[in-house]
Amino acid sequence: MFLGDLLGRPVLQSGRQVGYLADVRLHVPDRSPGQRLGDPRVYGVVVCPRRTGSFDGYERRGLDAPALLARYFRWRARGSFLVLWEDLAHWGEPAVELRPGASRWSPELPPSGPGRGRSPQPDGGSVD
Repeated sequence: MFLGDLLGRPVLQSGRQVGYLADVRLHVPDRSPGQRLGDPRVYGVVVCPRRTGSFDGYERRGLDAPALLARYFRWRARGSFLVLWEDLAHWGEPAVELRPGASRWSPELPPSGPGRGRSPQPDGGSVD
């Protein structure tokens, strides 16, 4: 199965649907031995309560131009959250299943550029 095959799948927790898988987040370390970049690994997935499609980069903090588009994408992605890969119990057919008590993190990405942090910020809660 390819990661892209998971996009749009229902996301369940304890048998109840909590949204749809909207994005897969990867972490790429600065270096791996003998390589210019590190080996990418899956960091987590973004769950959206609605089928929205791509965030088109507007999930980055500080991205607010053009203003009309930024407001639209923020409105469309409201209620979305990041779940770390370790909190997935099952992925595949027919849905993605979260572990009980999986933590909910902000899906916002830091502004891009050198020296920017990459850690998710908790949004104060766990997945119901």
